[in-house]
Amino acid sequence: MTEFTRIGKFKMTWLLDGYYPCTPDFVPGARSEEGRNLYKKAGLPPEGPSKEPFHAFAIEWKDHLWLIDTGCGQEAGPERGKAPEQLRSMGYSPEDVEGIIITHLHKDHTGGLLTSEGKARYPNTRLYIGESEMEFWTGSDVPEGNAGDHEVTKAVLEQYEGRIEVVPDNAVIAPGLRFVPLYGHSPGHNGVMIEDGGQRMLMWADLMHSSILQFHYPHWSVRPDMDPERAVATRLELLERLVEEDTRVAGSHTYGAGLVRRGEIAYELVPTDTDNRH
Repeated sequence: MTEFTRIGKFKMTWLLDGYYPCTPDFVPGARSEEGRNLYKKAGLPPEGPSKEPFHAFAIEWKDHLWLIDTGCGQEAGPERGKAPEQLRSMGYSPEDVEGIIITHLHKDHTGGLLTSEGKARYPNTRLYIGESEMEFWTGSDVPEGNAGDHEVTKAVLEQYEGRIEVVPDNAVIAPGLRFVPLYGHSPGHNGVMIEDGGQRMLMWADLMHSSILQFHYPHWSVRPDMDPERAVATRLELLERLVEEDTRVAGSHTYGAGLVRRGEIAYELVPTDTDNRH
């Protein structure tokens, strides 16, 4: 069944778009005794892979339906791009989505904005994108290794022309929904803070790509990090701060939600009574 949780007036539902195999090729630090031990502790071969998710999220409140990111679409193979099916299982169609918050412009977060014919999948929505991220991907310095992301971004900007809001990186997008800058994975990578009624949930997007590995060794970067040093510094700073807070967290490539707390090695995710509801 579909996983969801509540944050005050908001209902947040995980839209599982598919999976990817996480190996030491993706997390180079895991090619170590420490990495092999973590894989084995999880009941996996010592070189993995672990099965990690691609998530988008639906946010409902009152008569509103928004999304945070949209998943891969057809950009990562036919076994992915399942977020629209998840949305339909909730009783919605793409036409029902009013707003889509884009955490960053990597194609596994934006490919789902397009149909297999390259047209806009969500005809009635507005997109909200942070200004630093938009400035980078519409500039002239996109690395060759990100050509695929760049092509999808260009197609998205064309198909959603006139329906894109470029906002400050720390903008309040709607009451209770605001960007949280978490730079490094991409130049303008943002999380989204959802808060109401004294409750808070930070959807930290691609701050972390493997629950098995990076909670224990948060200094391990991943291949797609565009600025690995800054991504690691952002992750370490945020995790350390969250240890002292009652802010729940969830991620695009991690499972479930909970509070960040000290763990046996470094950190762990501790579910609360309101997490992992079905």
